[in-house]
Amino acid sequence: MRAAITCLLAGAAIALVACHPSQPANPPSAAAAAPPETPSLWSVEAQNDQGKSLKTILICADAGIRTAFTRPLPSVSGQACSLVAPTVESGGRFAARCRSAGQLLDIQAVTTGNPMSDFTVNLLIQTNDTSRPAFAQTIHYHRVGACPSDWATGDAATPGAKQAKNSLSGASHSLSAPAAAPAS
Repeated sequence: MRAAITCLLAGAAIALVACHPSQPANPPSAAAAAPPETPSLWSVEAQNDQGKSLKTILICADAGIRTAFTRPLPSVSGQACSLVAPTVESGGRFAARCRSAGQLLDIQAVTTGNPMSDFTVNLLIQTNDTSRPAFAQTIHYHRVGACPSDWATGDAATPGAKQAKNSLSGASHSLSAPAAAPAS
């Protein structure tokens, strides 16, 4: 299951498109009708169970993408996960049940820290196939600052890369300067 399930860094940053939320079902409130926030550059680091970095990407994220950081829905073998029950959210916890590639998945995510600047998500994905182990991953998110001028919302790249790929459209483009490594 590890190789088949992707969400954010589980396989590739581009899987974020499967995690990006759709339009809200409820009409927007007066606060939601305010001008959209300026997207920010975020460092997204997958960590092992000892906290060691496995992979880091940079992504230019707006509020919708940031929501997906704490509400991760995976894709399995490239197929988006379709919800089969309402999601549950409470006190930094997110739980969902979805189906993808014929598999029923239970997703649990626990967020700690400040979702506006620096936080960690502990992710657990279990399948109804008891012969497969659960997938667990810790993902650390850190707001780096403003997105570079040649980055669009959804653009993602590894530090040092000369190209970005947009996680929403799938389009790739050259960067005017290599993606800067986030400060430690």
